[in-house]
Amino acid sequence: MQTNNNRGMKDWIVFIRVAEVRSLSRAAKELNISVPAVSKSLSRLEDFVKASLILRDAKNFELTCAGQIAYKQAKDITSAFHSLLTSLRNPDKNIAGQVRFCAPALICELLANHWILDYVKQNKLTNILLYSREGGEFSQNSPEFDDLVLKSGIIESDDLIHRKLASANLLLCASPDYLDKHGIITHPRELESHFLLGINHHWLEKEMVLANGSQEYMLALNNHSKIISNNCLALLGLVLNGHGIMILPSWVAYEYLLKQLLVSILPQWKIPAMPVYLVWRHRKFYSPMFKHFANFIESKWNALPNL
Repeated sequence: MQTNNNRGMKDWIVFIRVAEVRSLSRAAKELNISVPAVSKSLSRLEDFVKASLILRDAKNFELTCAGQIAYKQAKDITSAFHSLLTSLRNPDKNIAGQVRFCAPALICELLANHWILDYVKQNKLTNILLYSREGGEFSQNSPEFDDLVLKSGIIESDDLIHRKLASANLLLCASPDYLDKHGIITHPRELESHFLLGINHHWLEKEMVLANGSQEYMLALNNHSKIISNNCLALLGLVLNGHGIMILPSWVAYEYLLKQLLVSILPQWKIPAMPVYLVWRHRKFYSPMFKHFANFIESKWNALPNL
């Protein structure tokens, strides 16, 4: 590649993604290009900078010293470049552009789809890419953090910013039919003899301390669950049909409790609330739309009942 590099910025973007996901094939999929195109882009970039950036074979992937330097500075350069384009294309700082928003399937299906519909109707020059992904599928290098992610729990990384939102209150729930057949539960220890349904989520997999005044009880719900899934709606369908007990965020249970389709079990025992965050990768430049959309999502989440 010579100095008249018309593809330079695109090659740097490819390099950054490959460095973060540590895979040519995965980078190709996320960038919607072919693996040979990714390989050619990297070779072109290495020819241009006259240095090897990545050492890779069938089993190993490693940034060279030059690659580590290039990655850190290229992130700032590409961010500045996108900020320049935004300033040139949108000098009046109108709310315009595109943001990718990622959230768990439960939130996408019940909340986020309605939120972003309202947002794009209110802001005619915007469009949103809505992605569903569960919290356990993330690493600190996940490309979704280049935009905006709504998730519970924390990924420890200096490169990620966590904006704390209202925590999600949790309730143990069953249908009236289930309780008619199996009896009222008066203490958490009795749960171990019931048909429990567990959610595959790192916050719920650990032992939780349930408190009732001065009483405390350690509960590891998933250790006693007959079925465990990362699909909360699939489990909810079973619970509504009288097939077990599960733990639900209060904002999900709210309407079902009002309609008496679900009953809160052990309501006097307090379950620790689950922390919720908006998460994104640190950057020097933010578009007006990004800041506006992040504030919009925060306000929508914090306005949910029982939060």
